[in-house]
Amino acid sequence: MRKVRIGLALGSGAAKGWSHIGVINALERAGVEIDVVAGCSVGALVGSAYVSGRLGMMERWVSAFRYWDVIRLMDLSWQRGGLLRGDRVFSHVRQLIPHELIEQCEKPFGVVATNLSTGRELWLTDGDLHQAVRASCSMPGLLPPVGYNGYWLVDGAVVNPVPISLTRALGADIVIAVDLQHDAHLMQQDLLSVTPQSGEEQAAAEALSWGKKLRQRLLGLTQRRANQTPGAMEIMSTSIQVLENRLKRNRMAGDPPDVLIQPFCPQISTLDFHRAEEAIAAGKAAVEKKMDELLPLVRSR
Repeated sequence: MRKVRIGLALGSGAAKGWSHIGVINALERAGVEIDVVAGCSVGALVGSAYVSGRLGMMERWVSAFRYWDVIRLMDLSWQRGGLLRGDRVFSHVRQLIPHELIEQCEKPFGVVATNLSTGRELWLTDGDLHQAVRASCSMPGLLPPVGYNGYWLVDGAVVNPVPISLTRALGADIVIAVDLQHDAHLMQQDLLSVTPQSGEEQAAAEALSWGKKLRQRLLGLTQRRANQTPGAMEIMSTSIQVLENRLKRNRMAGDPPDVLIQPFCPQISTLDFHRAEEAIAAGKAAVEKKMDELLPLVRSR
């Protein structure tokens, strides 16, 4: 009897992407064995560390980020193509992940990028690992496009924010998808419904503390932003998220995942990469909420 292959589709989400680390760690602790991985944008970055056996190193690296560490990694560019060059970040990533080729990874792996010349999505499942990840992360306007076989590639989120289709193409029978952008512009509405986790999901005292802290932070953030005109970066990133969410809903309607995990961290903005611990915790909590759906996958192995 052929073994059921479980795939993990890691979606886009900028700084919220560190939630993927918490999701993967929680899945492993629960005994869910992942066979194939596909990633888009920051999902491609975290996924590449996971399939290279370097997820623990990435977690330690990003958990040590402070605000000024992130600022120092932002190499402003006065050239065309993007506000940042991205060389500082991806040089660190290259040191963290020594594999040069996607074929060298420990699990089947693929990333989604957008061909800027044709407007079509491109699946990168072999060849230069670092080039593929960098292309998938190249958010339009923020990072420059990446040259590939005579074409220019940008962020895969433009065409396929949560790469369920690629995960299936890599051989997955069951797909666990991680959607980071479901709360991207629902902060005002979701703020009123934030409640502590139930005792069944985690210890009541811990949940109560987490709920109170999150409510306080969201209230403070909302009050500060209520009377402020949004900046250029916020306008650009939120506009892209609106388009991504509409596209994602349409694609999921036609090709839904078997399990959908949605970390909740609306307090983390596009470039809040120094808030890794919050994002990782949100990823862990999201998996715990889905344990009823995940337990059959553990038993089927």
